[in-house]
Amino acid sequence: MFKSNSKTAPQSSHPLMTGVVAGLVAGGVAGQSDQLLDRFVSKEQKKRDRKVRKASPHEIAGPYFARKVTGKRLSKKQEQRAKQAFGLAYGIMWGLIYAAARKKAPRLARWGGIPFAIPFFLACDGMMAPLLGISPSLRKIPWQPSAKELGNHLAWTAAAEMMHRLAARVPSKSTRRG
Repeated sequence: MFKSNSKTAPQSSHPLMTGVVAGLVAGGVAGQSDQLLDRFVSKEQKKRDRKVRKASPHEIAGPYFARKVTGKRLSKKQEQRAKQAFGLAYGIMWGLIYAAARKKAPRLARWGGIPFAIPFFLACDGMMAPLLGISPSLRKIPWQPSAKELGNHLAWTAAAEMMHRLAARVPSKSTRRG
């Protein structure tokens, strides 16, 4: 595990860049996690989930925001681009939020970031998605898809934390000079 001389979470010499990279890498890891964990959601639960929403909040958000901004209906290609753009923006935004949060409250970085992951899931899937009309409340969604999403947030945060720890091991220019 990472050992540090300070009592705070390790920081790189470029914390903003580390936050951006951590968020983007974590987004890729969460995408793989989603595919893996999807196997554990039964067909019946997926069917019940589709009765209350068309798709997961991550699949809906990009096209939803693109339609709001443009005021137009999107083609399939535009929807796909909107999903990709949202994924990038989401990764960068949450990467920066995580970087700032772990700097302000170093305990959030413990255990691979689990203390951040659970509130992160509740903020996204429990509050923001329902408030924006992208998804119903967690009480209306079958437990298996929600458990899968929690798993994705745990994977995202663990990957982001790993990137921060790796960045902290890279010597800064000032320490390399002497």
